[in-house]
Amino acid sequence: MSTTNSFNYLFLKRLVHLFHVFLPFSRLSLNVYNHNEPIYTHPLILILLILINEIGLQFIIYLVGLLPSQYYVELIKTPDKRDFVIFRWLVIRSFGFVILNAFLTSLSVFLSSLLYVKWRMRLVSYLHSFYFTQQRYYHLLNTTQQNQNRNDNDHVSTYENHSIQISDIGENDKESTDYMPTDSSLSSVSIKPTIDNPDQRITQDADSLCRTLSSIIPLIVISPFAIGYYTYRTWQVTGYYGPLSIVIYFIIWTFINKIFISAVSRTIFRQNICEGNFRFLHTQIRIHNEPIAFYNGGSFEHKRFDNYFTKFLIPLLYRRTIQEFFLSLSTNLFDYIGSILSYLLLALAIYVFHFYDNLPSEQLIKMISQTSFVTMYLIYRFNLLNDLTDKLTIIAANTHRVQTFVEYMENIDITWSEKQLNHNIQQNEILIIKNLSYSIPNNSKHIVMKNLNLILNKGQRLLITGDSGVGKTSLFRVLHSIWPVNISGSFSYNTAHAFLLPQRPYFTNQSLYDELSYPDVKNLPTITRQTQIEYLLNEWNLSHILDCVESNVYICPKYAWQDLLSPGELQRLSFIRLLFRLSSHEDIGNPKINLVFLDEITSSLDVNMEMKMYNYLIEQNLTIISIGHRETLKRYHQSELKLYKNGNYSLEVLD
Repeated sequence: MSTTNSFNYLFLKRLVHLFHVFLPFSRLSLNVYNHNEPIYTHPLILILLILINEIGLQFIIYLVGLLPSQYYVELIKTPDKRDFVIFRWLVIRSFGFVILNAFLTSLSVFLSSLLYVKWRMRLVSYLHSFYFTQQRYYHLLNTTQQNQNRNDNDHVSTYENHSIQISDIGENDKESTDYMPTDSSLSSVSIKPTIDNPDQRITQDADSLCRTLSSIIPLIVISPFAIGYYTYRTWQVTGYYGPLSIVIYFIIWTFINKIFISAVSRTIFRQNICEGNFRFLHTQIRIHNEPIAFYNGGSFEHKRFDNYFTKFLIPLLYRRTIQEFFLSLSTNLFDYIGSILSYLLLALAIYVFHFYDNLPSEQLIKMISQTSFVTMYLIYRFNLLNDLTDKLTIIAANTHRVQTFVEYMENIDITWSEKQLNHNIQQNEILIIKNLSYSIPNNSKHIVMKNLNLILNKGQRLLITGDSGVGKTSLFRVLHSIWPVNISGSFSYNTAHAFLLPQRPYFTNQSLYDELSYPDVKNLPTITRQTQIEYLLNEWNLSHILDCVESNVYICPKYAWQDLLSPGELQRLSFIRLLFRLSSHEDIGNPKINLVFLDEITSSLDVNMEMKMYNYLIEQNLTIISIGHRETLKRYHQSELKLYKNGNYSLEVLD
């Protein structure tokens, strides 16, 4: 298996990059900084508190470590020298140290948990800042699902290079999109379309990375101080050979463990991919449960799921189990041999170097106890670092998962769009297309459109028809900048004044007000909104859905709208979303809509409802571009764009 995603230099490089997000003094972390966060929850403050707490904890541990020697001294005294008051104070002090030890240990876990929450918030916000901008979520999900046979190496694929130009065409934020041809001689930008399960990387992998990393922070921040101090104390009682032997022992075993850590981290990386795919398969059952039930496809799905689970996931689980056995064996050997090593060092001090020959028996017992504690605790500190191996495997695997996701999205960021403020369209022109040609993504030989020329003025209505799969919706994808295609020619329209209704409406399972306001994030509820929404629902025969939200348009339904409503009801509710936007643009500051893209929005409706919808839009004098198959649609449009195979088309005027 490849070492790309193992415990290596690349892992350290990627981890350092992510620390730019975790630690707020960096440029990247400023992008996700929350100015409302209390100063005491700042990550650097939390790390400082962890360090102070660990220093106090180590001091208490040192005092607790000296207690056995003091008990030995008191318990071996002859009856005439015993002092109950001193012994009672020793017991009280012991309980105080132990209670304080327990409190500081729990406080360390609490502070590291707070750090986990803060780091996860920053990391997820950072990933979201990439994921939900420049249509990256679309490109990731539509390119990653093309290849289900993934391995732990990212296969490289190339998108044809193209440029997108955003141009200002007037006042009041009139933004238009203009695509210009690119020089075929330009080098294309390589991106990796096999990033599996972006949702898993943002949720599960980011969570696991932050949780595991924060849990080892107390150990990491205090280890240099603790190891330095106990190395000095060990050197005092054993000479240089004591700490030198322990350090050499630790280094040798670290190299041995590194081999196992790399192997396990690669397996975990691969397992995370398969676990994500397995979860995705089950998500498909949840989404498509009804057609599967109509097909009576339970037996087929049962066999398909069992085959995937046993063929791909189970072998990885066995492999990880075996690898973790050898890693655990190596770690435990280090721990147990280390405990013997401390006694060997003490034996050298007594038998070889005769450090304690002149001490009386009482002082010898006390010195042996204290010396044993110092040497054993130094080895113990190294053991703690060595015991991090299981967590390091998780950190390494998830660091690769998260950072490769970031690197992929950064590549998408340099692929798209540059702004040019140099293009204008005439006052009555709504859409201009000049010599537009393009192919499908990743296959420049599959031509979808050849030299399309089209001008739509205000109020004109265009119907796009053609056989299924010929590329009708593809034209919408190109016009809306979501297809990475090899494109030539240009088109321009005011994107701020355009609105699209898809064939399959999307709803966020929020309140009716939020659903109808989508995707506007600036609007605020007002007193008149409830009445307005109730009127629209009643006008389009959907007033009954108010029962799902207790007649309150600001309450979320108990179940998803897709489960509560039929396809026809969903299409009507989606149409009301457009009407809500048309009727409220002045109140909430949205630009007025003058261009509407309709992608078979009446496919689940009867012809009477279809007529009502189109007549309403015609009355609003909107420019309409519709995709549809019904013959009845022609009566509502003035021209028809027929698409054929190999990029051919015809443009006809309708009677």
